[in-house]
Amino acid sequence: MVGSTALVKAEDTPLAKEMSSMNDAFKALSKETDPVKGAALAREAAEATLKGISLTPDFIQDMIPDPKEKAKAVADYRKMMAQAFIVFCDIETAFIDGKMDDVAKLVKDAKALKKEGHNKYIEEE
Repeated sequence: MVGSTALVKAEDTPLAKEMSSMNDAFKALSKETDPVKGAALAREAAEATLKGISLTPDFIQDMIPDPKEKAKAVADYRKMMAQAFIVFCDIETAFIDGKMDDVAKLVKDAKALKKEGHNKYIEEE
């Protein structure tokens, strides 16, 4: 028996919900060819990113005991989220301008940033 408190699944956290929303929009926009729909999906991903920027991943809270290292990790996380926000805004602009080659390049950039962030801030089980 674990104890009297209920365990909270990672997908039930506010951050996980925002990341899921961002990921869903990102997956859809990476396949989208319609400029209006693509721009809307990029905006949706950007908005989820903004909501998630102020939330700290559980991995940082739970697994980094040193206060200075924890503060550095939080700052790095927020920086990466800000970079993701900028990429989503750039994707939105590229869709609006009908520059699908730029969209494809920016989607690659966003995928690389996502991979880097997940490697750093998602705990392996």
